[in-house]
Amino acid sequence: MSDKRHIVVIGGTSGLGLASAEYLLNQGYDVTVVGRKLPKARADLSFYKMDVTDEESVKSFFCKDEISRIDGLIYSAGKSIGRKPINEFSNLEYIKIHDVNLLGALFVFKYCYEYLKQSKGKVVIINSIAARTYSEFSGIEYTITKSALSGLVRHLSADWSKDSILINTIFPSMIETSMLEERLSSEEIKKLHESIPIGRIAKTKDIVGAIEFLISDKNTYITGSGIDLNGGKFLSS
Repeated sequence: MSDKRHIVVIGGTSGLGLASAEYLLNQGYDVTVVGRKLPKARADLSFYKMDVTDEESVKSFFCKDEISRIDGLIYSAGKSIGRKPINEFSNLEYIKIHDVNLLGALFVFKYCYEYLKQSKGKVVIINSIAARTYSEFSGIEYTITKSALSGLVRHLSADWSKDSILINTIFPSMIETSMLEERLSSEEIKKLHESIPIGRIAKTKDIVGAIEFLISDKNTYITGSGIDLNGGKFLSS
């Protein structure tokens, strides 16, 4: 491991997770991306396979000899399904969402804790505006599990304060990605732009700076908190 601060991005193989990893790499961090599939990314981005829903897979990653130090961790793993009425709720579908969005985070924090304790590290969970209001396009399973992550942040911030570990979250609204274009029609995307006071959907570059601040040495006092990044769509002050 180099002398650079080492950041692990869980679920960093696409979307905001991958954008964060590449941004941090450009800022001079040593970055490791972890996920289920090899990302389409730069060759100098380290990658390891992990299934966050499988505790043994998570444990195996954090036991690797190559992982000697972790200064910061970003949890960006997430899964959703489309909206439907509550009378069509499926327990099996809920479990799949829950296991990635929430249970996986618990497994990760269970096994990365000793690394973070040693380095007095920092954690950022990529949450969603759904945890602040509700999800316009994803199902209730997504809203529930994302809301639970907020409780996880508050609880761990209290538990980890004695170890000088800082843990926070961000609440982005919709982000302009290929996944968004696949899920929504051009008319839905147009209406989404119009519904945001700033007048446009966020780009990944609008979000990654806030993540970098929370994970960096510049953050010395913020823990148990969340930053709203939604162009004025949800106002919390």
